[in-house]
Amino acid sequence: MKKINTILLAVGLITVSNVKAQGLYVNTISSYGFSLAPMSISANYNNNGVVESVRSSFGKGLEFGGGFGFYFNKNIGAEINASYLLGGKTEFTDASSPNTPADVETLKGRMIRIIPAIKITTGEKFRPYTKLGFVLGAGCKLIDESVQYSYDWSGIVKTEETSEFSGGMSMGFKGNLGLDLSLSENLAVFGEVNFISQAWAPKKNVTTKFLVNSQDQLSTLPVHSTETEFVDSYNSNASYDPNQPAQSLKIYLPFSSWGVNVGIHYTFGKKKE
Repeated sequence: MKKINTILLAVGLITVSNVKAQGLYVNTISSYGFSLAPMSISANYNNNGVVESVRSSFGKGLEFGGGFGFYFNKNIGAEINASYLLGGKTEFTDASSPNTPADVETLKGRMIRIIPAIKITTGEKFRPYTKLGFVLGAGCKLIDESVQYSYDWSGIVKTEETSEFSGGMSMGFKGNLGLDLSLSENLAVFGEVNFISQAWAPKKNVTTKFLVNSQDQLSTLPVHSTETEFVDSYNSNASYDPNQPAQSLKIYLPFSSWGVNVGIHYTFGKKKE
């Protein structure tokens, strides 16, 4: 066992040494994304009868992380990055009832992105570059929070509900146009514009909070009302079972975005000439 460990250690050291010789580098990700190719999510209703479409992509918001890569030569490299999307809010309201406050619903996306990419660059101190990569989304979530009002014999009833769409992976593509500004042989700062084309089909939706006039009523609801499974097909004539999740056709949620990223790029060793 000791002999095997020694061999593995030696192989690891040789591998690290070779990668350094090729120009191993690390970089940070600190980006804000804006909606790209937004879809109609819902609508705003006001008390004058006007209905306004709400279009958005859940890929908008703050994204942060980092990655590493290596240069094959002075101009071409490969890298892999990991980032976390902290999606911004998409909000819509229903103020059509004159007897109650406006209903408000808010949606927020969350996702871990793994992005392998090829980088092509040129120049010396100022190094413009382009990157093209594949996006793999994991830990995907869409958080749906709503506050609704109704009116009965006792007065205004306030219902607060939170549900989470989750499950499944997401795939897409990412392109970057940027500029490295060398501060030394190893250290550079960079700025870039990035574009992501991505959609996600959740596997389920689960209600996690249900309050009526601030009283927890989640336990009073049947499973059929609090859980939904998204499938390619289902039998609409199947018998109703309150203890089983409801079924609905699979939906694809937009996560495309364009954004601006700034960060630090550090190269170990010397780049290949």
